[in-house]
Amino acid sequence: MLESIGLSLISTMISFLFEQNILRQSTIDIEGAPYWYEQRENNNRVYISTYIDGGLDSVEKCKNKVVTKITLKIEDAYKVTIKKEFSKLHTRKEIMLVQKMKNDINLSDFTKRNIVFQNIKYDEDAKRTFVRGYLNIDLLKEYQTKRMIEIKKQVLDYQFDDMLEELEKEAS
Repeated sequence: MLESIGLSLISTMISFLFEQNILRQSTIDIEGAPYWYEQRENNNRVYISTYIDGGLDSVEKCKNKVVTKITLKIEDAYKVTIKKEFSKLHTRKEIMLVQKMKNDINLSDFTKRNIVFQNIKYDEDAKRTFVRGYLNIDLLKEYQTKRMIEIKKQVLDYQFDDMLEELEKEAS
């Protein structure tokens, strides 16, 4: 039961990100932005483009901003998914699983390790850095599935410990 809830959560979150990626057809006109700034070449990737004004040192800052934006996009997808699909959970195990899935303390590290910076451009005249990066959705799904299995074990261990405490109280 817990595994099906976890897999459903992952599947719904990935679908949400995929839909966001495909349906997001807005065009942003930023003066001096390169042609690739808003392009989506592959629907199986979560793309983020951003820019920062400044000198050459702004390249690393801009890359960090892309990592932060992708991490926030995934966290927001979880919030929307949980609110939309999982608001009717009943058991404490189900609620614990979803809360642990939602609060991913390792997501930022995962994003940093797996992001691909596809395009970087520094415009010296405008003193502006443009960066586009992406995260592969299949890699994200694999990461979330492994996380869900680990969280399921933690929840079941907690429930087992809780059950033993109840039995000890009844025996006393």
